[in-house]
Amino acid sequence: MESLLEKLFDTYGDTVLREQGVYSEAKILAALDEMPLDRSTKIDICDLFSNHYFRWSTAAFSVGLHLGLSLIAELYAPKNL
Repeated sequence: MESLLEKLFDTYGDTVLREQGVYSEAKILAALDEMPLDRSTKIDICDLFSNHYFRWSTAAFSVGLHLGLSLIAELYAPKNL
């Protein structure tokens, strides 16, 4: 089961990163095409990069989201408690 943060990243964060050109599967495949590897190995390597991209990106998004919400909460917290 996906966590809420993974769903948020998939629907928002991944779109933003793809617009910025942070991760390009085509570039990875082009680089792998220059190496003497069989197709199955190239796909495995590309999948590995993709898996790491999503893990690290989701983790970074989660940390950033938590930090942003914490900062906003401090701004709007009642001062007279």
